[in-house]
Amino acid sequence: MSIKEIRQDNITWININRVNEESITYLKKHYKFHQLDIEDIQSENQNPKLDVYKNYLFLVFLLPQWKEGGKKIISQEIDIFVGENYLVTVQHGKNKEIKNFFYRCMNNRKIKAEWMTQSPGYLLYKLLEALYSQARPTLENIGRQISDMENEIFTTDQDARAIRHLALHRRNVLNYRRILDPQRYIMSTLSHTRKLFLDESLSIYFDNIKDYLDKLWIIADTYKETIDGLHLTVESLINQKTNKVIGALTVISVSLLPLTLLSGIYGMNIINLPYSEHPWAVWSMFIGLAAIILLIIFVMKKRRWF
Repeated sequence: MSIKEIRQDNITWININRVNEESITYLKKHYKFHQLDIEDIQSENQNPKLDVYKNYLFLVFLLPQWKEGGKKIISQEIDIFVGENYLVTVQHGKNKEIKNFFYRCMNNRKIKAEWMTQSPGYLLYKLLEALYSQARPTLENIGRQISDMENEIFTTDQDARAIRHLALHRRNVLNYRRILDPQRYIMSTLSHTRKLFLDESLSIYFDNIKDYLDKLWIIADTYKETIDGLHLTVESLINQKTNKVIGALTVISVSLLPLTLLSGIYGMNIINLPYSEHPWAVWSMFIGLAAIILLIIFVMKKRRWF
């Protein structure tokens, strides 16, 4: 059964954990939601938004979470209808936090009385607070990965793989920020929205969530700056390493030029070349020239010219 219900006094919480024909038929039969809202919950990849109607609010939230494997941040959509005496949550994919929150409310009378005796707006606040509390561990996991990458950069030799890993971390931070940013605007709008089920007393609660999201945004922004700095550092280290290799190859190539020139001269079929009749003298020139080249290389290496 994809539809579950909790009742307390005059408040009803409907949780739909899967969007299918059964859930759509249920919503059309029991609630007079706008057709565009029904179409929105049937489609995927909706942008976060808050639609205000005369008798209810329709909200779309995106929550950051790790894709299976833990290497990519993706968004999970949660659609919410809130009216005078009801709250309807529609999940796109399984969300453990909503499931745990729902069953805690169902099985614990004290929690049920605390969350569902005031107003649907207060229940919405408690739900959003629980959902966004799970965004912090995701961000902390990103921070740990960046910290491990930072330690690795300054303790081991770097190559193109380090740039790839940093690019993956940057993608996760950017995805996290992209998901989080619209939610801050929605929380700000929600705190200033006035309905019978969303009175002025709830403003401070939604402002509290907005402050929490702002803190997460600042942390994510710090991680972005850290990754950008590490990316420049890795590129500098790799460029330095490449320059050393190119310098060494250049020294070798230039060092061989005199010997190549000398061997080319004595390899030509020309008579009366100097010392051509004395092989030991020719070999002495080669050995002497090689010794001078090695001495020059030694001096350059000692002075760290390459």
